Amino acid sequence: MLSRVCDLQQEIATFLRQKNLPGGDHFSNPQWLARLALLTDITTHLNDLNVKLQGKNILVTDMYSHITAFEVKLRLWEAQLAAGQFMHFPRIAACAPDDVDLNTCVGVVTSLREEFASRFTGVWPLAPGFKLFTSLFDFPVDEAPAPLQMELVELQCNDELKAKYRTASPLSFRDLVLPSNKFPNYIEHVKRIVAMFGST
Repeated sequence: MLSRVCDLQQEIATFLRQKNLPGGDHFSNPQWLARLALLTDITTHLNDLNVKLQGKNILVTDMYSHITAFEVKLRLWEAQLAAGQFMHFPRIAACAPDDVDLNTCVGVVTSLREEFASRFTGVWPLAPGFKLFTSLFDFPVDEAPAPLQMELVELQCNDELKAKYRTASPLSFRDLVLPSNKFPNYIEHVKRIVAMFGST
């Protein structure tokens, strides 16, 4: 919706003035339009993340990857905006440089990054468990929880599984392992990870 407001700003301003409605003057204020452009670009990035976190067959590990990537993007954007670089903010880039308040831009991204970090504090401690799931064949056996170590050795030494699933996504590997019930401790570990992530 913000994108449409940006695209139709002249028409909206004309309509508001013709009807003597408040807010029409904002559309002739370049600093206000620059803040609108910032919010539109940020909202676009948030919508992209939201779409990645939804849908069928999205694993917890995929969600974790998207969340982690977004946090890294926020840090990158923070530094780039502080330096006046707008390559990931096309609507701000279209504004005149004098109309863009860099402190406001950086402040918005900083606030978003801090809020983002506080919302997902329960997720970060789960990272080692995710690695055990996503990097099963490369995970150091001695770092795995004791109940999983013997099954992990069996899985890592199974040449057939390695040949077939070494580069496969966790979803296809899960489809192979979970129905077989050959690795009950590993399956329980995956279920705990999923339950813990769902409760954060």
